[in-house]
Amino acid sequence: MKLFPYKWVKVADGLYVRLSNHYRYSDFGVRDSGEMRYTGRRYVADETPGTGFIERESESHSYHQFVRRKLAEQRPSYWKLLLDKEPSFDKAIAEASKAMVNATDKRKRDFLECYVNALTVASKEEYAQRVIRAIKDKMGHRSDRFMSSVISHYKSKIRQLEHDMYAVQRHVKDRCTGESYEAYCEMVHAFTRVASCRRIWQPNTQKRRYDQVYFDLGVFDYIRSDTYLPLMRDNLGRRIYFLPDVIIVARSAVDFDVLPLKTLTLVCQELAIVEPTEDMLSSIGDAASMIEIPELNLNFYFNHYHAIHDFVRAVDKLKSTL
Repeated sequence: MKLFPYKWVKVADGLYVRLSNHYRYSDFGVRDSGEMRYTGRRYVADETPGTGFIERESESHSYHQFVRRKLAEQRPSYWKLLLDKEPSFDKAIAEASKAMVNATDKRKRDFLECYVNALTVASKEEYAQRVIRAIKDKMGHRSDRFMSSVISHYKSKIRQLEHDMYAVQRHVKDRCTGESYEAYCEMVHAFTRVASCRRIWQPNTQKRRYDQVYFDLGVFDYIRSDTYLPLMRDNLGRRIYFLPDVIIVARSAVDFDVLPLKTLTLVCQELAIVEPTEDMLSSIGDAASMIEIPELNLNFYFNHYHAIHDFVRAVDKLKSTL
């Protein structure tokens, strides 16, 4: 437990700085430097290092509220620090290492092994970023050649860590054939149109209502993909990630199931041929289609049809290459 929001540390000969104890959110290991400046899209981190999503353009007011809530969770708070509610690399590494030892599924163990290695590298980068911030705060607006040289030293360390991170990550492109990867990229493109639907609902059988959920392109456990990973969220708090050969049904960064995509069934159905119930009419009156995933007991409803149909066809095409 951390009692103070900062501590004094020696970062070079004769140089002591006030180092923040708060976790520093970053997109290290998620994308290359400069990508945000090129695309303008923010990376929104989840509660665990190495997981998050890329904010997409949307006209949905509720989606913007959802993103703002996620960003608000990143604000440093002394009480969260004191109660150990902030993300922590030490905690994440310990949990992932324990889950890796206990994993009986070889595929899950492989994912966790890459995650542990990536967390180890990312923890060093996060510390270096906090040191740089502390030196800049001490230097203020004045010019100091010695402190500037120390900053350059830590930035050089970060550049080396970027190469180390790339080497230990699980790369989607390297885990499948060229044909499957091409089909996967087409599927991701089709998924972006599904995610951009203004409304996506999921039935809540306990409360007899339909909850609004959000799809995005995301990152899971530092898995590296040029296209990011299609991410479905359900109203049970699970996140479903699509990879070229498997899907990951994640309850947390270390508690997840790996299921083969080949055996997964996605059924698209136009709601014009479905007899609507009273609850459906009152909650999702403008719904046009649905996706059913029987293996996960999931149904999603959308206010468009063609985008949903194209996505399911793209998944079927990908499955045919496996």
